[in-house]
Amino acid sequence: MLQTFLRRAAPVAAKQPAHTRSLWYQVGFNQDPEKIVKTINRTMQDDGVMTQLDQRFAHEKKWQRRIRKNAESEIRDLNKRMASIVNYCLKKQKRGGHL
Repeated sequence: MLQTFLRRAAPVAAKQPAHTRSLWYQVGFNQDPEKIVKTINRTMQDDGVMTQLDQRFAHEKKWQRRIRKNAESEIRDLNKRMASIVNYCLKKQKRGGHL
């Protein structure tokens, strides 16, 4: 009975997504945003995110490509919004205002 349970449970455990983590960086006063972006990119490289994405592109179907392109455009839009928020905060810090 235990063996059948383990056989049934094994595929379910394999379907769970890989461990992901959220990136949180505190932007210090007068800190260069380019350094933060480099740090984020370096962290993604260390996690292997980019190599996983490169491997997926090699054998994807048209419908998979369409989904990926849509997700990438959403990420670009979010990055633009985050950049505008960071720029707003940095400008406000330079003016001496409180956030």
